[in-house]
This record gives sequence, C-alpha cells and structure tokens, in this order.
Amino acid sequence: MSTGSLAVVLYQTPYKFPGLVTAGKVIFIIDLIFFAILCICISLRFYIRPKLIIKSVYDSHQSHDEPFYLGAFGVSVALILENISQYGVPACGPWLIRTCEVLFWIYFAGILVAAVLQYQTLFVTRNFNIDSMTPSWLLPIYPLLLTGSVASVIIQHQPHASASPIWICGVASQGLGWMVTILMYAMWAIRLLCEEIPSPAMRPSMYVAVGPTAYTITAIVSLGASASKGLPDPFLGESPKAAAATIYVVAVVAGTFLWLFAFWFFALSTVAVVLGSRKLTPNYTWWSFIFPNAGLTLATIQMGKAYDSPAINYICSVMTAALFLGWLFVSASLLNAVRKGRLG
Repeated sequence: MSTGSLAVVLYQTPYKFPGLVTAGKVIFIIDLIFFAILCICISLRFYIRPKLIIKSVYDSHQSHDEPFYLGAFGVSVALILENISQYGVPACGPWLIRTCEVLFWIYFAGILVAAVLQYQTLFVTRNFNIDSMTPSWLLPIYPLLLTGSVASVIIQHQPHASASPIWICGVASQGLGWMVTILMYAMWAIRLLCEEIPSPAMRPSMYVAVGPTAYTITAIVSLGASASKGLPDPFLGESPKAAAATIYVVAVVAGTFLWLFAFWFFALSTVAVVLGSRKLTPNYTWWSFIFPNAGLTLATIQMGKAYDSPAINYICSVMTAALFLGWLFVSASLLNAVRKGRLG
C-alpha cells in the first residue's frame, strides 16, 4: 500500500525533474515485487495451515484485528491498477487500455462483494467494545475509497463509451466509501474522548484516519476535472461540457471544504506520535506514516492544480520529498529491526 501510493505521488507531483518518472517506475516495480512476495507468503501460510483461512476472516477474539486487514489487499490492487494506467498505458498499445477497463470492473465487483460480506461477517460474529476501536476498522471499506481516484486515472485513456460508466461508478463508489467512513469517524472520536489514546507503539496507526478524507478529496476533484469525459452525452438534456464546468467548481469547493479536516487528523496523529516518541519502536504500524499521508499529498496536489497556485505546488513538492524520505527511513528501520529480531 505505502510503496504503491508513493509511486502514484511521484507521477502526479506538479514539479518534475528529469528522472522522476523513472524513479516512480522503479518504485512501482518494487511495489509489484512486494505484492507478489506477500501473496506467495500468505498462500504458503494458508497451504501449511488451512484452518487459518477461516480464522483470518472469522475470528471472535476481541484483540485480533486480522479480519479487518483483508481490505489491505483491495487497496494494494487499486494502487497497482492506478500505476498501470499511469506508467504503463503511455508506453504500451491499445491492448492495455482495454485491459485496464476489464480489470477495473473485476476489481470493483470484487471489492463491493467483499465490503458487504466482510462487514456482515463482522457484525454477526464479533461483539466490539468502543475502547478497542482503531482506525483499522475502516480497512474493509478502504478499497472503495480509492475507486474514485482509480476511475479518474483510467478514464483518461478510455473512449467515451467506456469512460462514462467508469466515471459514474467512481462517483457512486466514493459516496459509499465516504458515508461508511463518517460512521467510523464518529466511533473513533468517541473512543478518543472516552478512552485513552492508543499506546505509543500503536500511535502511528492513528494516521490511517487521515486517508479516507484525503483520498475522497483526491477522487472528487479529479473526477470533477474529468467530468467532460465521463458524463453521458447528453446529460440531463444538456451538453456534458456545460455541466462539467459546474461539476468541477462544486468538486473543488467540496475538496477545499474537506482538506482542513484531513489535515486536522494529520495534526492530531502527529502530536500523539511526538508525545509518545520515546517509547516508539519499529513495527508494522510504521507504514501508516506513508500510505495515509500519500493521500494527503495527492489531495494537496489536486488543490494546487485547481487553484493554479505555485505556492501550493511548491508545498506539494516538499510533501513529496518528505514522503519519499519517510519511505526510505521506514523501510530501512523495519529491515534493521527484522535483522536484529526486534520487530515489534
């Protein structure tokens, strides 16, 4: 997730220098390698211990959050699709454009079914306490939160007949993801108000709350920008170009309305992490420093494009550089912790 989101950011960052896109391609290849290795390892785990397949989906133990992390697979696939369209299509023939369209619909069908079945399973098999609530509860719906941004990238290369259904699907998917997120945000706020914040070692996971709002901003603004290509012709009896201008204005205003909300979650998480930094040890939650904040960077990039602001674009460049350095730091820290047998 983090590596794939970094590749997306490197492609979309406003101020590019020679070799940046090549660096993004390298990061994308690394992401594909990581994804393949993890899929192989998980498959071997289930092959050796078949009972764990059921346990990974249905686990009634209060302290086990593994069922929630199934959504991470869908997020990883979404980012791979987005990177294929960004990096692959310009270098390949029309066959990849058609392939991206087919893969998008397979992906959408899969994550929609998974979101329904996974939450239904959790509702039936688990009794949760609010004090155990973590942002990981958002993960089953997270793939739908990326569908809008994936759709906005894929339709750039699609003919109108294919682009229009994908655009509509992206808007609808983003709506579902955002509405479920609002429900989860309410529980997360209650948990923070009524219980202690997570332990210092787990506080990086608080950044997960940044992602839903950030990726929603990215999706609605980018979908608004591509409305002329995605709207049916005619649209409500009018030319899609006339309606697209209005839709883009509304999308930019909505994105501006939400941006500070995403930053607020970022600031809360940062303060919590800093306050517990002395007890912070390398563990898997450190990847939360990257993926959600990649979403905030992408949202800021969309704001910079919309307002045509050099100042915002320069801020985006700084955020991109910080994200890349953070990815290097987290990767090195976790590899060092694994080497020393100290991974928390």
